[in-house]
Amino acid sequence: MVELTLLCTAASAETVSDVLVEELDALSASVEDADAGTDAEHALFGEPGMAAVGTWNRAVVKALFTGAEAADTAAARLLADAGIDVQVRSIESIVDRDWVTATQAQFQPTEIAPGFWIVPSWHQPPAETKRVIRLDPGMAFGTGTHPTTRMCLRWMARRAEHRVPVWSRVLDYGCGSGILAIGAAMLGASSVDAVDIDPLAIDATRINAAANDVPVQVGPRRPRAGAMRWSLRTSWPRH
Repeated sequence: MVELTLLCTAASAETVSDVLVEELDALSASVEDADAGTDAEHALFGEPGMAAVGTWNRAVVKALFTGAEAADTAAARLLADAGIDVQVRSIESIVDRDWVTATQAQFQPTEIAPGFWIVPSWHQPPAETKRVIRLDPGMAFGTGTHPTTRMCLRWMARRAEHRVPVWSRVLDYGCGSGILAIGAAMLGASSVDAVDIDPLAIDATRINAAANDVPVQVGPRRPRAGAMRWSLRTSWPRH
């Protein structure tokens, strides 16, 4: 992999990016503030639907190519285009990384409640673990690190700990990795449905439910007739 780094005016950055990807076979193109980290940095803030608030003075455009020849050709083409004011900063090889390992390294065992842990499939459970959800999110959302996920799991764990009468059926709507559905099944739900529109999430939930030996009905469909219409992701417990 080879990275071509260009310097141009911020106003022309979008045009340069489009040419790189659409005409010069770049695998990707990204735009950054050329003055980031300096006294000349111009921070931009805004929200979707709002008018643009200013722009950077200068931009760095970085494009990835499969090889040096393609990057050299792209740089030459851009420099020869009189309508584009651009400078070449560098053309350099990028060391390939094992992104799966890099991502997994960020996902560590997470304690939900005393003795109750979420443990990635590639880690060993801590010695103090009493209850554990073994999880491999794959390409699906849900590692247990998001505050709303932890909140829901802690609430369920607190009910189980104090032996509060449990719900009979639970629907995890937008199940992702299946973490909440699995947690509900572990903590006393007699019937659990998990649904998602993403096939990768459905696959991840099935695999994770099986790995934790809990019964979860998984699919891209509506839950069984009579299933409790309550979503672990959208209902907030009252205190």
